[in-house]
Amino acid sequence: MAHERARKPIEEKESYRWLEGYALACAVQQACPQTVVVSVADCEGDIQEWFLDAMSRPAEERAEFLIRAKCNRRLAAGAAHAYVWEELQVARPLGSVTFELSRQADRAARRVTLIVRAQPVTFQGARRPGGRLPPVQLWAVYAREPTPPKGEAPIEWLLLTSVEVKDFAGACLVLQWYRARWEIELFFRVLKQGCQIERLRLETAHRLRNALAIYLIIAWRIHTITMLGRAYPDASSDIVFEPREWQTIYTMQYQSPPPDQPPPLRDTVRALAQLGGFLARTRDGEPGIRSIWQGYQRLHEFIYAVETHLAVNGP
Repeated sequence: MAHERARKPIEEKESYRWLEGYALACAVQQACPQTVVVSVADCEGDIQEWFLDAMSRPAEERAEFLIRAKCNRRLAAGAAHAYVWEELQVARPLGSVTFELSRQADRAARRVTLIVRAQPVTFQGARRPGGRLPPVQLWAVYAREPTPPKGEAPIEWLLLTSVEVKDFAGACLVLQWYRARWEIELFFRVLKQGCQIERLRLETAHRLRNALAIYLIIAWRIHTITMLGRAYPDASSDIVFEPREWQTIYTMQYQSPPPDQPPPLRDTVRALAQLGGFLARTRDGEPGIRSIWQGYQRLHEFIYAVETHLAVNGP
């Protein structure tokens, strides 16, 4: 099966969607020339056709790309080593970065320090039906954890980008962009699992686009509530919530009238998450997106019920 797949042209493979997505990013870049547009992908985007497409476009029409490497690609003649991973592992260290690594299903949250290396690389043309692709030059940023905790594999990222990385600051910026990819994953998780957009059964494309436009706003709001509650815990709740929202959350959580002034944002977000099943135990950490979107749905069902009752029966 893999042999048959390798013989197909890129246009007939599922991975072609990455090139289509990148073309859309380039269209956004041309529409927003004062903004740097970066198309970010995990290992599935490690496709040499994407590199060639990007580097062949005029700089003013090209969106940048940032892709986590999957393949240990062969380098063109002249490199010190034959393959990119070995080349970057012995490159001169530029410095180290330390940050909090978020919790995932198979890994607890922890603080990590990565040694950072970067240099330009030229990939030898990959074999394709009909011959080889031409060589392509881009930048590689390699970051690895030198001393992981006992029993854990080191964090190791090899990132390929069209962005020229001249120094340590440039490499850190690329790493920062890659770390933001997880926020994108969370956003689409809300769309798929919370809003359940894949289950929409609308009759026309026009109706589907309208529904998606609304759900994109909802997903953005849930994601914003989650992230701001963590980043600005002491801010006022009214920077995110409407008065009827934070007042209803307070009343439902504490079974008492709301205060005159909005409570701290972290308190309101945690109370909202508790409406969605968050237990708020001492070691539970901050609530996740699932409990917040379930709480937000319940909140607005309650608000709708109260407002309907008042509209029918009066205050």
